[in-house]
Amino acid sequence: MPGKNQDSVYTECNGRGQTLELAELLENARRNEALLKRLQAFELQLLSAQNWQNFLTLLLEALPSQFDLDAVSLRICDPDGELKASMLQSLDIDQGALLNQIEFKVSLPTSKADVIETPPPWRSGLRLPLMRNGEYIGQLCMFSSREDRFTAGMATDFMQHLAAVIAACLVMVRQSEAQALMALTDPLTGAENRRGFDRVYRREWARGQRQHHVFAMVLMDIDHFKKVNDIHGHGTGDRVLKILCRTLKATIRPTDHIGRLGGEEFALILPGCQPDQLTAVVSRVQESIRRMSVLNDSGKRVPVTASGAFIAVTPRPHQDLSVEQVLDHLDKYLYKAKAAGRDQFLPAASA
Repeated sequence: MPGKNQDSVYTECNGRGQTLELAELLENARRNEALLKRLQAFELQLLSAQNWQNFLTLLLEALPSQFDLDAVSLRICDPDGELKASMLQSLDIDQGALLNQIEFKVSLPTSKADVIETPPPWRSGLRLPLMRNGEYIGQLCMFSSREDRFTAGMATDFMQHLAAVIAACLVMVRQSEAQALMALTDPLTGAENRRGFDRVYRREWARGQRQHHVFAMVLMDIDHFKKVNDIHGHGTGDRVLKILCRTLKATIRPTDHIGRLGGEEFALILPGCQPDQLTAVVSRVQESIRRMSVLNDSGKRVPVTASGAFIAVTPRPHQDLSVEQVLDHLDKYLYKAKAAGRDQFLPAASA
C-alpha cells in the first residue's frame, strides 16, 4: 500500500511538472507570437521608407523604443564615401545627430549573428550582419542595460530576419535617394541645379524660422568666362566649371551647398554661418579659386578668378523672403564687384 501512495505522489508531482512545463511553453509561444507581430509591423514600416530621414529615424530611434533596447548603432561598408555623402545631402542639418550613431567603414570583417561584449553602461549586446545578395554591407548592433537581454546560445532567428529586411531596405533607399538626387543635380559639375538649390533654400528658411537660425548665401560669377570658351575652347570651359565645383567642395563644409544657377553663375548656401564668420569664409573661397590649376588642351594653365556678393540671412517669423528676392538683391552687388574691376566679393546690405 505504501508503494501505491508513493506512486500516486510521483504521478501527481509529475503531472504538475508537466502542467507547469506546458504553461511555460505556451507563455513562451505567446511571447514569440507577440514579438513576431511587432517585428512584422516594424518591417512593413521599414519597407515603406523612401528616404534616409525616414529609414534612419525608424532604425535608430523607433527600433530601440519599440523593442526594449537602450541603444542601436549601425556600421556600414562605404569604401568610396558615397553613402555618407548621400545622407549628408538628404538630411536636414538638425537631423545630423542620426549620423553620430553610424560608423562608415572602408571595409568590415565579416561576422555572424553573435552576442558581443559591451562597454558601460550597457551590459549585453547583439551584433547582426547585414547581407545583400551575398555581399556583406554592414552590421547592426543592439545594446541593453539588462545582462539577460542578450545571452550566449539565445535564438536569434527573428532578429536575423529583421537584419535581412534592414539590409534590403538600406539598398532600396540608397537607390531611391540616388534617383531623387539626379533630378536635383547639374550633370556636368555635380552641383545642385536650380531646382535643387531652391529646395535647399526653402528648407533652410523654414528651419531658420523654426529654430531662429541664420544662414549665409554667396552669389558668384566666373570672370571673363566667355573669353575662356572663345580662346581655349568649350572643353576647357567645361573643365573650369568642374574644377571650380571640386575646389568649392574642398573649401566649404560638408553641410554647405553649392548650386549652379546657369552658365558660369554659382551660389552657396552656408547653414548656421554667423555674420562675423562670413567674411573669412568668403575670403577662403576667393583664394581657393585663384589657386585653381586648370590646363587647356595644350597643357597651358588658364587663370581663373570670380566676382561675387554675400549676405547673412536671418529668417523671421511671419516673414517670407524668396530665393529669387535674395538672389536679385545679391546680383546688384555682384554687378558692382564686376564694375569695380572683378576678382572681388562684396558684402550686401540686409535684404
